[in-house]
Amino acid sequence: RVSQLAKYDLLVIDELGYLPMTRQARYNLFQLINSLYEYRSIILTTNKDFTSWGEFFHDDNVAVPIIDRVIHHSHIFMLGGESYRLKQKTTG
Repeated sequence: RVSQLAKYDLLVIDELGYLPMTRQARYNLFQLINSLYEYRSIILTTNKDFTSWGEFFHDDNVAVPIIDRVIHHSHIFMLGGESYRLKQKTTG
């Protein structure tokens, strides 16, 4: 599965850290990001800052190399403010 996903020029990973990941899933994510690193593009969304990645990965030894590869050569956009979905629900 990792090799299949690594074929795409752009991979979008949405809401990283929203759901818990098994040990195998964390390993697969590292393998995927490592194989894409410097060869393909990744768009990654999360509501977690980098300092909390060790918590949802349950292991800094996995989180640190993933962060290292994700932020190298990257453009980081940090957005804040009110949730668009919650705003729509209360006004409409």
